[in-house]
Amino acid sequence: MRLLKQFLYGTFYLLILAGVLWGIYAITLRPAPSCFDNRQNGKETGVDCGGDCVSCEIKNLQPLSLSPAALFSADRNFSASAALRNPNSTYGAKFDYEVNFLDAGGKVLKNITNKGFIYAGEAKSIIEAGGRITTGIPARAEIKLNEESVAWEKPQDFFQPPHKIGELSAVLENEQAVISGNVANLNNYPLSRVIASGFLVDKLGVKIGASKTELQNVGPFRVESFKIFIPVRKDLISAVDLEATAQSVFVEILK
Repeated sequence: MRLLKQFLYGTFYLLILAGVLWGIYAITLRPAPSCFDNRQNGKETGVDCGGDCVSCEIKNLQPLSLSPAALFSADRNFSASAALRNPNSTYGAKFDYEVNFLDAGGKVLKNITNKGFIYAGEAKSIIEAGGRITTGIPARAEIKLNEESVAWEKPQDFFQPPHKIGELSAVLENEQAVISGNVANLNNYPLSRVIASGFLVDKLGVKIGASKTELQNVGPFRVESFKIFIPVRKDLISAVDLEATAQSVFVEILK
């Protein structure tokens, strides 16, 4: 009987001690709920989302996808392009990105940083004209999104304003293709950025060059002209398809 009492008292004291230790841990040592602990705690409505964390709708969005970059060159003028896709039909995005032109050994010969955007469910190309690179010879290009910079935007607040592209044509001048055209702002508000991009296309339909130009603050109901200059390698001049080159133009519009 005495042994049983000692056992019960010992068990009781151990439970008390365990409770005290758990209280100390919970108050002083246990990590506070966070948005990155893979647990639904605090004021979250889902695992690491909702409440004080990012909304669960945004957390469950699919990431933007970017293809490997294509490198174009003509007389030490270099440019790059990659296909960008937003698989989400409920959100657009603004983001930062960088373009690197690298030699055969992986050394970065030129780095360009820029800001981009893509609308909900959109697929388009990112084009960056790197200009002349006189030190080293680029063997490849890479375009990378800054994942931490991605800011998701709802379609009702972030959409491509109505516009119209017109009078597209392309000619060869001084070993470069010059694409001309205009863009009409069909809105009663100005457009902060209009980026007109185009590809140099050969007679087989292959893209052999790329460049872009940017217009800023296009006024309400105004029509603005643009020109895109794309250097052409001497050995490819006879292969250029000017009609296909003119029709390759696309614009990116930001309100």
